[in-house]
Order: sequence, then C-alpha cells, then structure tokens
Amino acid sequence: MSTNWSGAERKSRAPISLLNPEPSAEDNAAEPVKETATVTVAISEPAQAQQAAVEAQAAPLVSGRRSASVLQKDNMNDELPPATGWQAFLRTVTFGLIKPKVGAAELARRTDLSAIQRVYSRPMRIMVAQPLGGVGKTMCSVGIGSTFGIHSGQHAIVWDNNEMMGTLGVRTNANGSTRTVWDLLNVLEKFETIEARKGDFSYYTRHQGKNQFSVLASDEDPDRMKSIGAEEFNRIHTVVSRFYDTIVLDTGNNTRSENWLASIDVTDQLVIPVRLQRNAVVSALRMIEQLESMSERQGNPHYKNLVANAVVVITQGGGAKVSATDQADLRAQLESTVRSIIDIPYDAALDNGSIIDWQLVGDPARRAFERVTAEIAAGLLEVDNRNAHARIHTTNR
Repeated sequence: MSTNWSGAERKSRAPISLLNPEPSAEDNAAEPVKETATVTVAISEPAQAQQAAVEAQAAPLVSGRRSASVLQKDNMNDELPPATGWQAFLRTVTFGLIKPKVGAAELARRTDLSAIQRVYSRPMRIMVAQPLGGVGKTMCSVGIGSTFGIHSGQHAIVWDNNEMMGTLGVRTNANGSTRTVWDLLNVLEKFETIEARKGDFSYYTRHQGKNQFSVLASDEDPDRMKSIGAEEFNRIHTVVSRFYDTIVLDTGNNTRSENWLASIDVTDQLVIPVRLQRNAVVSALRMIEQLESMSERQGNPHYKNLVANAVVVITQGGGAKVSATDQADLRAQLESTVRSIIDIPYDAALDNGSIIDWQLVGDPARRAFERVTAEIAAGLLEVDNRNAHARIHTTNR
C-alpha cells in the first residue's frame, strides 16, 4: 500500500480519540444546533488553499532527523584499521592481535577526504584568482584539480580562463593534443544541442591520466583569447557544466576583463594564492576591495560573500626574504578578511616551471592540498545548502 498520501487522505485517516470521540454525521443530524455568543466563520481564499497545498507537498512524510542522528554516530573513519604510522606497524607485526586506534593525523586526513567526496546538487565552480602573476595560480589550480580528480571520484576540469595567453597548457600534459578553448568555441554550437555527447567534447580537452582531471587550455594566440568576452565565456561555461561536476577556473591578471568578471559571477568558491611578500598581499587585498565594492555598488552580496568565504593558499617560492615579523603582519591582514589560510610546503615538482605531474609531488605538499580542497568543499557545502533553502523558500511562496 502506498504511503504517499495526499493531505486530504492523511486527514481522513487521522486517529480517532477514544477519550473524546468526535460525533458522527448522524449524531450531528439528531442533535439540535446550539447557539453561541460568538460565531466565527473561517473562509479559505483560493490563494491560501493553494499555499497550504504547496506546503503539504513540500513537507516530507518522514523527516528522518532523529534516525539520522543515530546513524551519524557510526563514523567509519574511526572504525577502519590504521594504514599508516606506528599504529599500522604494530597491528601488522602482531598479526592483528594488538589493534591500536587510528592516529590523529591519519584520522584528520580521512575526514578531509570524506569532505572532498561530497556530492552537490549541481556542478560547482571554483575560481583561483590573484591579479599579481608568479604567485602560483596555475600550480594551485592543478593541485586542486588533481586532488578533486583523484579523491572525489567525480568529473573535474581545470579551465584556463586567462584573458591573454595562459600557462595551464604548458604546465600540464598535452598528450599530443593541440586543441584549445578557441577550437572549442568554433564548434560550440554542436554542443549546445540535446544530442551533444561528452565523448565528443573530450576531444577538445586534455585528460591528465592518473591525476583524473581534464584541462581546457587557453589559446596560444593572445589576440584570440582577448576575443573571448562575457558572452563567449557564458556559452562555454554552460556547455562545460553539462559534462563536469567540478570546474576549476584558472584566471588571468586583469580583474576588469570581461571573462574575469563573467567567471566571478558564476563562482561558488574563491581561492586566492599569495606569497607572504608585500606586493603579493597588497595585490590580493586590492582584488578583495574591488569585490567588496562591487557588492556595495550593485547591491549584490555575492561578491562580498565570496571574500568572506575565501580560502587563501600561501605558496612558497623565490623573491626577497621577508622577516618573520613582517610575515606575521601580512598574514594577520589576510586572516581578518577571509575564512581560511593554508600553507603549502615547498616542493620542487611544483616549482620547476615545467609540467606538474601530481604523481611526482611529495606527501607533505599533497597532504596540504588535501587540506585546501577539504576547506573548499566546506565552502561549497555552505553554498549548496544556502541555495537549497532558497529553492524551498521560492517553492513555498
């Protein structure tokens, strides 16, 4: 028997109280009508009836809050045996006779990986932005794309949305492909139809093998890239969103360019790479001030929310040495503005200026990017929940 009852049916099947039984229709007919001092007649208008019907359909028959809270106590990250550290060694050498609990570091990593594996209600867009060049935007984009690709099990793509000639195509494996976003734009119409297939679309991207993400490279002709404005970006973005769950936007240095502004409009999570040097931090803060000003001028909280929810990635590299006191002051300037700051330890595989293959990156840097990506996932979850509440509110109006 179906339990998907309508509101009227649920009302007709409501339990009858044995202590105060309601009179039947026959009893009502036989009993004279008693006059009362005040008679209230409730007339339901069509709009009110329609609102009640919508709310009844939107409300679940079973909420599941209490039962879900019981299941949440079963944390598999705690129950699984340790795989690293002295805990794993001791369990191995004693053939499982001694079963130490998983260590704090391994448990923290499992928690981060669980966050990365979340599924959202729609494709999510992550924008890696910083007006100053040479601070690690492309390196961060590749790290985030690799981490999502390897651990989430979903389809991830890193898109070089540089208004000029970006470096993503140089720093990732081309696998013999020379196709760029310009080639895709020239045939985009065929992917804007219902017959479009991901297999055909993949021809214009560069898959990164075991790193489990794809690259949409910028063109090598800066004049062609300058012709990709807001309209072209939005068309490409609509198509990319059909085939990929996670879209990482590696951006250029011009925060006033049409494609940069178009990408910030669709962004769910902002990532800001910086080095703890005065020019890099000042550049990031100016971008933050621009976004806050955009919210104030347009009356749109989106840009200000992106700043408040932003993840700052501290990268390592060459440049003038900065004293510990100055570094602490620069970090404090950022901490007062954004949600999270995470340091990436130096790794030669990330700083060689050539192809970044995540399989060659050392464990400390890989672990740091897992932390970064988990923080990104936390921000995406907040955005997704906020959108869900907005959809429910809109439906109930």
